[in-house]
Amino acid sequence: MRLGICCAPNSVEGSSLSERAQNLQSVLRGAGADYFEMGVASVMGDDFEALEAALEPLELKSEAFNSFIPAQHRLTGENINHGAALEYCATALGRCRKIGGRVVVLGSAGARKVPEGFSHQRAREQFIEFCGKLGPVASDAGIMIAIEPLNSREDNLVLSVEEGAQLVDEVNHPSIGLLADLYHMVQEGESVQSVARAAKRLVHTHIASSSRVPPGTQDDDSAPYQAFFQACHQAGYDARCSYEGTIHDLGSDSRTLIDFLRPRMAEGA
Repeated sequence: MRLGICCAPNSVEGSSLSERAQNLQSVLRGAGADYFEMGVASVMGDDFEALEAALEPLELKSEAFNSFIPAQHRLTGENINHGAALEYCATALGRCRKIGGRVVVLGSAGARKVPEGFSHQRAREQFIEFCGKLGPVASDAGIMIAIEPLNSREDNLVLSVEEGAQLVDEVNHPSIGLLADLYHMVQEGESVQSVARAAKRLVHTHIASSSRVPPGTQDDDSAPYQAFFQACHQAGYDARCSYEGTIHDLGSDSRTLIDFLRPRMAEGA
């Protein structure tokens, strides 16, 4: 399985965007990372062409993207406009693909969270309907969408890998899959066996310690890393796993977490 870090060129120093991009690659390659994962907002600015030019020479690519749909594009509730959201998605996915993206994470709690007093069942139906429309847009862009279950402090719509798998089945589109994030699973007390049962629905993974800091940097970390990787193996999943969480120093933190995770990944295989 390939290991990546959620970061971007602005995570490192440099006098220009091109220099920061090169420095980012140097830091990540030195740590042993296979790719990086950026936020979708980073490709939606007026400086996209400059970003594309800065990233194009890199051997390491942003193979995954997160923080997909802004909160103003409501996906559930009384005031939805799926048409406008899909227009945004078409532009975003096309740009992500241009700079190496293969998978885009659909967590986006601000956009999908069920409004207070609104029917949860109706919101779920709206989200499934939106994902059904998003599937062909993603397919046209050559991108896989990974629905991300979150935890109950952040979301109230999709709170477990098991629920996410059911949603993916109901959407039933080949470009709509599932993400398993160990941090959110630990927060919700969900067994890693849900990952194994997700099987072919699984298209991306995230990982962090139970405190959302890099694995290997805290002594009291009890997150079940090896069991998580074993469950991924049982599911037949062997693509990517990104660290998503706090980073104080990209160079030292990325080396620590990758050195910590590689043997546990091997043990779980």
